[in-house]
Order: sequence, then C-alpha cells, then structure tokens
Amino acid sequence: MRTALRAGLAGHSVVLAALLLTGCGGTQDSPDPGRPAASGHPSDTPVTAPGVDGDSDPGRLFTERELKAALPPAKVLGGQAEVTEVSTGLFGRYGGGDWSQCGPAADLRRELSGFQAASAQQTVRLAGAGEDRPTATVQLVSMPAARAERYLEVRRRLHEVCPQVTVDTEAAPVQEHHEAQEVTALGDEALLEVSRLTGGDEYDGAPSYTVDVRVGGVLAIVSPEGDRQTGISLAARTAAHLRTELYAPDGSTGS
Repeated sequence: MRTALRAGLAGHSVVLAALLLTGCGGTQDSPDPGRPAASGHPSDTPVTAPGVDGDSDPGRLFTERELKAALPPAKVLGGQAEVTEVSTGLFGRYGGGDWSQCGPAADLRRELSGFQAASAQQTVRLAGAGEDRPTATVQLVSMPAARAERYLEVRRRLHEVCPQVTVDTEAAPVQEHHEAQEVTALGDEALLEVSRLTGGDEYDGAPSYTVDVRVGGVLAIVSPEGDRQTGISLAARTAAHLRTELYAPDGSTGS
C-alpha cells in the first residue's frame, strides 16, 4: 500500500506564482517572456508565458505524433538538462492522491476518469552534479480548449472538496494534504498543485508539486523533483515552446 501511495503522489502536485512573479529577475534584463532563456538552471528563468486563446481554433486537436514532436528539447529546459525517456499513449491521469477516500468528491472523481486524450510524455534530468540530479516529467495532452478548461476546473475542485484525506496503510493511517492555487500570467490558465503526506514513520510532510498549464487545447503537466519555483519555470518554458511549435501565427505547426 505504501508503495502504491508513494507512486500515486510522485506523479502529482507545485504553490504560487505571485511570489515568484514579483521577485525572480533581480537587476538583470529579463528575456522575452514569450521565449524563456534556455541556459542555466530552470529556476533562473522568468515564470510567465503568453497563451493563445482568441488567436487559435478552440476545437483543434493534435495527434500523439505531433505532441511528441512538440515536447520541449533539453536545451529549452536548461543548459545541462538531458531527456532520458519519451513515450506516447492515451492520457488518463492517475495518482496525485487517494481521492477514493473522500466521499464528497465521488462525482468529481468520476468525471476526472473520463478525461482521455492523446498524449506524449518525457522524463528530463535537470542541471546538477553527479547521479543524483533531480528529474522532471513533462506531459502534453490534446483536447478541445473547453474540455481542457474543464479539466483544470475539476482538478481545482478536487483540492477544494478534499484538502485532507486519511488513508489506511499497513503501519498506520496516513494523512494526505492537498492544495491548489492559480498561477497568473502562465499560458491561458495554470494551476499549481501541492501534496504532502504526514503520519506513520516514513512521511515528514515534505511537499511535492505539479503544474498544470493550458495553452489553447493543449495541457502541459509538469511534475518536478524540487521546489515550486523550478516547476513553474519549467512550465513557463514548456508553454512558450508550445505556442511556437503548435500555434504558429500562420496556422502551421512548428514540427
């Protein structure tokens, strides 16, 4: 049970951009927010990226092949980043909490299970030294824009309805703590999810993060090992890349 619980949360959860949006740049000139700089550590870059609502077809869908081609290359995610794994398949989000233990969320859980779509995903080893460099996963999912918007609303509501869930394990009950906040100026809309585990002998309440950002009808789901600033910055780089690769002004993809 512990293994399953840990695995479920590992793919999920990132809080608030207001803090980052006002204090990230120091005295240096900021790069174009639409194309975040590609050098250095991910957290050294701006945390904003424009969306495409109003400038793109809201019903447009992308294939797994197109999504795979639009995954951000390592150089976009940081000077020393390295893509270690790429996969495609049908999207169906699992993990991020044992929502089944929260009765009031039954309808939301049922609706969440119905969000299936084409997707592509990659695992990235981020900048750092040695074999213990942190990693991040970046998943792209294609839906009609209204459907992607609803997906984010369901995720947000799940966190509001079930901010704390108690899960029985072999050793002792464990508490899952969930929080979600909007991230402003990132894509067309973005949600930062934070999850913590407390209780038992193994869980110290350390947070894990996921950033869900919508660019038109494409969801970029970014789950980093590390702090929330890294997650939001990676999501900003990814969103800017998607705008260029999938929503070129002439209507063509960049792939």
